[in-house]
Amino acid sequence: MTGARRLVALFAAGLSLLLGGCLTGRHALAPPPPPPQNYLAPEAGRTPLRRVALLPIWSEKLPGDYLRDLDTAFNGELTKMALFEVVPVSRSQMEAAFGERQLASIDALPAQTLSRLRAEFGVDGVVFTDLTHFSPYRPLAMAVRAKLVDVSTGEIRWAFDYVYDSGNAAVATAAKNFQLRYTNEHQALSSDGGSILLSPSRFAKYVASQTYANMRPEVERGMFSAKPLPSSNR
Repeated sequence: MTGARRLVALFAAGLSLLLGGCLTGRHALAPPPPPPQNYLAPEAGRTPLRRVALLPIWSEKLPGDYLRDLDTAFNGELTKMALFEVVPVSRSQMEAAFGERQLASIDALPAQTLSRLRAEFGVDGVVFTDLTHFSPYRPLAMAVRAKLVDVSTGEIRWAFDYVYDSGNAAVATAAKNFQLRYTNEHQALSSDGGSILLSPSRFAKYVASQTYANMRPEVERGMFSAKPLPSSNR
């Protein structure tokens, strides 16, 4: 009888451990997304970038109408960062100046491209932003590759490459928190509190904000000028 009871007790303990493990796996918190692939150039001896051109979003497949909406969203979010004066360059301006409506960050640029940007737009730097992947259906996903280049030296000051996949619970939560902070507090949300996860245009604003926010720590290091330019009449 004692042996039988011992077997029953061992079986019950094993079953408890098995069920406990299943429940833990089912309710475990989703792991955070991997850190962005981010590059920040060393600061020694460099002058701050005060005025930066933002080129149109590059995409291999998206239609022009949608790209114009993305241009607006990314320009708005970079401007909010207040890192420097942002000079948005339109697609028509790109075509007039360079014969191309968009340029990718990995394109082999003619030698005069950067000097021409400096001359025509009076900028110290230029931001290239590429949308390398886009899934407009739930789960929304956008992959962004970006670079900030000093137009005087051709030096890459900042580079970034990351996939924002709302199928990752941590990304989805961050996107919903972004919506709660920056959208109108009276705006109706979907029943799951995550309308941003159903709207490519709203999700694009979150993506733009998170992408360009990776430049922000460099303000304190003197990489950019967060202060207004002095007036010309001083």
